[in-house]
Amino acid sequence: MPSDSWKSDASLLLVVLIWGANFPILKVALEAMPIHVLNVFRFIVSAGVLGGMYVWSRRGISADASAGGFFAPFRRHAGRLVVLAVIGYVLYQVCFVVGVNNTTAGSAALIMTSAPMWTAVIGRITGTEHLGRFAWLGLIVSMFGTALVVAAGSDTVAVGAGSLFGNATILLGAVLWGAYTALNKPIVNDISPVAATFFGILIALPILGMIGAPYAPGIAWGDVDLWVWLAIVFSGGLSTGIAFVIWNTAVKNVGPSNTAIYNNLVPLVALAGGAVFLNETVNAWQIAGGALIITGLVLVRRYRNRTPA
Repeated sequence: MPSDSWKSDASLLLVVLIWGANFPILKVALEAMPIHVLNVFRFIVSAGVLGGMYVWSRRGISADASAGGFFAPFRRHAGRLVVLAVIGYVLYQVCFVVGVNNTTAGSAALIMTSAPMWTAVIGRITGTEHLGRFAWLGLIVSMFGTALVVAAGSDTVAVGAGSLFGNATILLGAVLWGAYTALNKPIVNDISPVAATFFGILIALPILGMIGAPYAPGIAWGDVDLWVWLAIVFSGGLSTGIAFVIWNTAVKNVGPSNTAIYNNLVPLVALAGGAVFLNETVNAWQIAGGALIITGLVLVRRYRNRTPA
């Protein structure tokens, strides 16, 4: 339905705003604790928020009518939920932070623009969706526009051998995020996106805890003030909490590739935020890149499939 399509577009724009704001907000918390420890706190908040949403979604459902009780969605798709949790909440998170630490921010953003393309390719291979040629064109145009936004505003895009490990790790992260988005559709078609996200977070949390435990002694507790905890609550509750539910809902309603292309708006939002709040300059090439991103988004939205593959 067109109204449902409009709601999906609006909700994804909200995700873009949340993820765009998440980068500067997280910098506050990163000054006080290592990223792997921060991830644990973020996912604890996410589990609490999503758990509340999941319980609320089940209100009024009796034990007999719930077809298996609280853990029914997990029992139906335990294997797939574990695989998706490892791909999207563990491996992707680790690849992203390790990659950023070993290459420049410009290179990381540039490589991550390939994620929607990987979503489309993996979705095509697995048969979860089929895109028309104009929708593929829109993906390419948007990816090129994002690359232009990043490259035109960065003097530190690294392509040398010294950053090869970081760039390769970020590329692996882009493939993992593309796979997570593409492979989610069969699950969210059967269970609610809230349930899929909540159980995915629960599966990932102990693994992230084991990864973060060796870094716990590096926490500067004296620097962990109210602003740090507020940053963690924002990032955990919204960025890796509610935003993931919205993302998975859009995967269900409009398809993986049509959802993934909104990733390319995140650098544009970050650019606009830097110009408004930090007085950072925006050049003509970046404006042109933004226009290409929007053009590609319009093409994908206009020519995306209206029926399931």
